[in-house]
Amino acid sequence: MNRKIFAVLLAAVMMLASCAALAENLTASDMTMSTPAMSPASITVQGTAQVMADPDQVTVTANTSVTAGTVGSAQEEMNRIVDLATTKLLELGVQDDDIVTSDYSYYPRYNYETNTLTGYEANHTLSITCRDVEMLDSVIGALSDSGFSQIYSVSYDVSTRSELYQQALELAIQHAEQKALRMAATAGVTLTNLHSVTENGGYNEGYAVNGTADMGVMKTEASATGIRSGSVSVSASVTVVYDAAK
Repeated sequence: MNRKIFAVLLAAVMMLASCAALAENLTASDMTMSTPAMSPASITVQGTAQVMADPDQVTVTANTSVTAGTVGSAQEEMNRIVDLATTKLLELGVQDDDIVTSDYSYYPRYNYETNTLTGYEANHTLSITCRDVEMLDSVIGALSDSGFSQIYSVSYDVSTRSELYQQALELAIQHAEQKALRMAATAGVTLTNLHSVTENGGYNEGYAVNGTADMGVMKTEASATGIRSGSVSVSASVTVVYDAAK
C-alpha cells in the first residue's frame, strides 16, 4: 500500500478514537448545562388603599404687613404685633414650639411717578398649630386683635398619621393580592409564590382651606369663622409580583 495513503488513514482512525473517548468522559451535568431553563410566569399588580380619619389638629398660616418711613420703624411695629399675638396665643393654650415664623420680608416702597422713596413695608407670616381643632376660632380672633390682617391657609391634620399609614399599607397589600388572584383565575394559572413587594411611597392628604382672607372683614361679618373641618386622608401604594404556573 502506498505509504502516503496509509499515513492519512492512520491519522483519521486516531482522530475518531479521540472523539469517542471525549464523548465518554462527558457527564450528565455537562450535557444539561447547555439546555436553557424556561422562565416561570409572573403576575405584577398594583395595590392601593386609603384610610380616613377625623382631624385632631389644625394649622393656621397668617400674615401681618406694616408700612413705615424707615426700616427700623417698620421692624419695631412688626415686633410689637408679633409679640402681642404670641402672648395671646400662649394664653389660649397654644404651645410655644407650635408658633413658628414661616416667612419674613421687608422692601422699600417708591412713588414711581416721582421716582422717590416713600417708606418701607415689612411682612411677617406665622404658622400656628393648634392641638385642639376647637381652638380655631379663638386663635383667629387673637391674631386679628393683635394686628394680623390676612390668613393664607387653614390646614387640618392628624397626629396619628404614621399609624394610619401602616393600616393603609396592609390594606394595599391585601388589595394587590385580590387583584392578582382574579387575574390568575382569568388567565388560567395558579399563584405559586410571592416574589416581591415594593412600597411605592404613600401620599398623605390633609384638609386645607387655602387662599387669602381679610381678617378684618371676617371679624366684623361674624363672631365665628364658620370654617368646617373635613376628613383627613392617608394613602398607601404597593407593587407586588407573584410567580405563577399552569
